[in-house]
Amino acid sequence: MPLSHVLFLYVIHTIYCMYHADFLFYNCMGKTPYSYNKEEAARYRFTSRGRTNIEKVVEFTPLAVTGFYNLGFGDVTEAGAISDRTVSNNGDIIKVLSTVIHIIKDFTLEKPDVRISFMGSTALRTAVYQRILKTYYTDFRKDFRITAIQEIEGQLEEVIFDRSNSGKYKAFIIQRKV
Repeated sequence: MPLSHVLFLYVIHTIYCMYHADFLFYNCMGKTPYSYNKEEAARYRFTSRGRTNIEKVVEFTPLAVTGFYNLGFGDVTEAGAISDRTVSNNGDIIKVLSTVIHIIKDFTLEKPDVRISFMGSTALRTAVYQRILKTYYTDFRKDFRITAIQEIEGQLEEVIFDRSNSGKYKAFIIQRKV
């Protein structure tokens, strides 16, 4: 196949995937979440019920800086560990993301002064989180102040999240507006 046909197919595939991603994330905020259990002060568990049942955990871990927590999210493995690298592909991403958003809201209602940082376990997942924040920025900013970590002239700096920024952020920080 000529290179021009390969490039054309690649462009068509990329456009399809971008449209499909917009479709997937459309209306995530209004989607009813899965029910979840608060296991500990900062650990929540729910079951993804897509093609199969997959146990998921959202955990807020305190960091060395007072008032900062890391948001960890992943599948529970057969050994009982939490994997943030598993690709579940369970067909229910909208409901899973809605559940995580509701858990963040629940956690920050109890601890409104904390700052929660998160990033993907891979650059691709961080880019997906950035896209979700861009898509739902108007909804998120009603309840949360959103900043991001960006590399500027070789230094990592916290900046106000800008949904029109075409650059890649390294991580995100949210804090409930009081």
